[in-house]
Amino acid sequence: MLKKNMLSIGLMAFFVALISFSSCKKDSGPSYVESVMLIDSISYPDTVSISDELPIQFYGVIGNGCDFFSRFEDVELDNSDSANTLKIKIYRKTEQDVACTEEQKYLDNAVLKLTGMGSGDFFIKVVQPDNSYLEGKVFVKQ
Repeated sequence: MLKKNMLSIGLMAFFVALISFSSCKKDSGPSYVESVMLIDSISYPDTVSISDELPIQFYGVIGNGCDFFSRFEDVELDNSDSANTLKIKIYRKTEQDVACTEEQKYLDNAVLKLTGMGSGDFFIKVVQPDNSYLEGKVFVKQ
């Protein structure tokens, strides 16, 4: 009887350990790598009033079926930048270790609406993957 109970306890411990071990292995979903997108062009009005929103639309190829728009990121201004400047990076994420379609994906509806610019020239600087800039300028009137 004691031998049978020990065998039952041993089997129970084995199954508890097996369940615990298998429950620790969690699938966290697909993994992604982020990179700065190449922006082909930007569109914006030539002039806005200081009280108006400034819409800036960004255009470019995101990539293939494994690439997705990720985020906008403000970049810190340096000494050569005017205080009235938007410096920004636009990121895409690429899904890793999966088969991708060759479908080209384009950046659509990527619009920033800015407020609070100072009057005068407002500069737009979009950081490219090679650290060059795509630049634009808007006049903000009083």
